[in-house]
Amino acid sequence: MLAEWYRPRPSDQMAVAVLTSRDGGGIRAVRISGPPGVGKTAFAKALAEGLGARLEVFLAHHWVSEEDLFLRLDPARVAALAGGIRSEVEDTYRPGVLLRAALASREGTVVLLLDEWDKAPERADALLLEFLQSGVVRGPFGEQWTADPSNLIVVITDNGIRELAEPLLRRVYRLEMGFLAPAVEADLIRKASGAPAGVCRTIVAMMTIVRKKGESSPSLQEGRRLAESLPLASSAGDVRSLLEGWLVKTPEDWEAIRGEFGAAPEAVLWGEWRRQ
Repeated sequence: MLAEWYRPRPSDQMAVAVLTSRDGGGIRAVRISGPPGVGKTAFAKALAEGLGARLEVFLAHHWVSEEDLFLRLDPARVAALAGGIRSEVEDTYRPGVLLRAALASREGTVVLLLDEWDKAPERADALLLEFLQSGVVRGPFGEQWTADPSNLIVVITDNGIRELAEPLLRRVYRLEMGFLAPAVEADLIRKASGAPAGVCRTIVAMMTIVRKKGESSPSLQEGRRLAESLPLASSAGDVRSLLEGWLVKTPEDWEAIRGEFGAAPEAVLWGEWRRQ
């Protein structure tokens, strides 16, 4: 049920089984939590691709409103109506993300990704919960649009900025997502960048040390970009610049790498690169 390019963990596979087999009880939904870069967004994209579904994406922000989720009136179209231009009332609406997903679900399978939902204000949790339970979007003049719950899967991601409301958490399947095993990350970087296996293992080892003992959490994508950038380097100094540009964000991150690789970790990676 997931695209072939995605490397699923056993917990990912169980989440897919739950999302694709459960009947009744409203719209199927999963909340995926974990640090940036572990593959939360990729899971939703891989699920949509694997199911042959339409992917609808909404990136949450601190000012998410009811209109963003459901619908709002289009001022220009309202003005046109007031000016005597004939139009259907429904044509004056701009559908929000939940209405778009609901309408699309009546035509085929939809995966709705609500990305970084913990950035949205707490009141948005209650609005989302109501939609997951009923699948209904209501207009200001009594209109009602209903999703086809058999065709709609909602993926909610968060990075731990705030805890989601307890009623919402009780309603969704919960998946904690961590980083892939180092050997898997190194293999993915190697295949994506074409860099030698030893270089990729060194990059992943540095990423792992920073995650454990530094202050940031380098993502798989950052490791891949570092590997792809190494052909631009002509010295260990250049490699240091690339490390600072992709992996190292704070002095504590540097100290973590130096504790494992010595005073000049850039020389270690440069030496590994030159051995190719």
